[in-house]
Amino acid sequence: MMKSIVLFKPRRAFLALFTVGYLFLSACQATSEATPVRWSEPVFAGIPDAGKLAELSGLTRSNHADGVYWAINDGDNPAEIIAIDGAAQTLGTFSTEGVRNIDWEDITNYSLNGKNYLAIADTGDNGGIRDELYIHIFEEPADANQSGSITPVKSIRFHWPDGARDAESLFASSESKRFYLISKKRVPAELFALPFDAKDGSKPVKVATLEGIAQPDAQTMNSKGDYGRYRAQITAADLSPDKTTIAVLNYQQIYFFKMPKGKGQSLSPQTIITLPWLPQAEGIGYSRDGKQLFVGSEQAPTPVIRFDRLQP
Repeated sequence: MMKSIVLFKPRRAFLALFTVGYLFLSACQATSEATPVRWSEPVFAGIPDAGKLAELSGLTRSNHADGVYWAINDGDNPAEIIAIDGAAQTLGTFSTEGVRNIDWEDITNYSLNGKNYLAIADTGDNGGIRDELYIHIFEEPADANQSGSITPVKSIRFHWPDGARDAESLFASSESKRFYLISKKRVPAELFALPFDAKDGSKPVKVATLEGIAQPDAQTMNSKGDYGRYRAQITAADLSPDKTTIAVLNYQQIYFFKMPKGKGQSLSPQTIITLPWLPQAEGIGYSRDGKQLFVGSEQAPTPVIRFDRLQP
């Protein structure tokens, strides 16, 4: 029967093959990756108050109000969470009771059971010597302009599964109910997950490696000093408001990775932004609507820069 179609009905056979091919291509298009988001050139947002944010090391958006962001300073600074606006101007300062700023490196936001939370990663470990790391969790203040003090809802004490490592990146997913941390110096970078309800002494689980992060060559290492040596190390991360994309920051670029499902994955960047020269870029955060992306520096007075999402 098939032979007779080929011999005596070539037009019908062609149409059948065309139809099958069209359906196959349509299925491929329907399941292919979405077009990566495009971003504008960097825009000057503002210069933080050096008296409040002398060493900005973490940045995240508010889930209560548009145009409000939460920032922290690096270790050996006061244990405070500072609210700023989109021009990097201080709105309010909130001291944290009962916790120390040993080496705070990132701050993230999430919502759970109708409440909004902030979480701070006390995970800095340049020397690779810390036995215990912490994630401090706070209910997000409803009014960013009303300075005061806040007490942690919970502090999670944890250990790495295979020895000490430095980690300066934290983000959270309300969907998976997990915190995510990225190793700073490992190549390739490692993405770990820790449940919101993790017990004291828990160990994060590695869920993915982040491939494709450009490493300095020997000439750069030799000619650029410390900047050349450290420029590829991961310093911050944030999850897009639509929960699909991780923005990963190092001292020279922003890498965008698809949010992984499951574990054991090897991820490649969907797109890359090269930063203008910015000393010690260590904070990154999306706006509440995902249309803007802010990057801050640990050296004051250095401006916060902004990228605007472009229309497809």
